[in-house]
Amino acid sequence: MEKEAMNKDIMEILSPVLGPELAAAIIEHRSRTLKKPLTAYAAKIQVKEYLKTGNPVDAAEMQILRGWRAIKSDWYFNEKAREAGSSDANTGRRTLVDAARDFLSGDDHSGDAFGLSGLRRH
Repeated sequence: MEKEAMNKDIMEILSPVLGPELAAAIIEHRSRTLKKPLTAYAAKIQVKEYLKTGNPVDAAEMQILRGWRAIKSDWYFNEKAREAGSSDANTGRRTLVDAARDFLSGDDHSGDAFGLSGLRRH
């Protein structure tokens, strides 16, 4: 299929969900920036993921800003939680960075998820 015809098909898939400007930006992001052109079939799959987020425009913009080839709804929600600083607060989960920071600062890390509570700095 000719490139222009392919892009027209992809625009017809993406535009109703993202609007023409953002749809064109996604096509350009994939073809020029990432050198991995979007196919019509992949665009259909991607639209489903955009819609799962509840905010397709924000999800597509996140995809471009993060330099991602695609986006999955769970990636979107994880990034939103991380941005809000609520990921650790809501789940009670600590990251390795959290544990290392506490350990190096000398804070009490008893009961942490990484088993560092028995280690002491000398």
